[in-house]
Amino acid sequence: MIDHDHLDSLIQLLGKDTINTIRLEFVDDSNEKMAQLMQAWEKRDHQELKQVSHSLKSASLNMAMQIFAKQCQLIETAATQHSEQGMQTIIDGLPAIHQASLDELEAYFL
Repeated sequence: MIDHDHLDSLIQLLGKDTINTIRLEFVDDSNEKMAQLMQAWEKRDHQELKQVSHSLKSASLNMAMQIFAKQCQLIETAATQHSEQGMQTIIDGLPAIHQASLDELEAYFL
């Protein structure tokens, strides 16, 4: 779920405490953004889907959550094209991938 080599590099660069502080802020932010994403999907607001998924993708890549970021990229691309084909499946699986990624990230810092 996460890229351990990427996290190791970040920790070498900035220190474990700093990265863990960023991680904790990311958890809160990504939970908020997940709620926004789900609301945008319910309203079929493609512009909001595009913006929120882009934000989640970028932040997730910074936190080494590669699989989650890839799913956000798929949502962003589909929203940009105003295409809902296959999006329901991605949206349905996203909370579980998000949580599993956060759990693995937390375990990394224990």
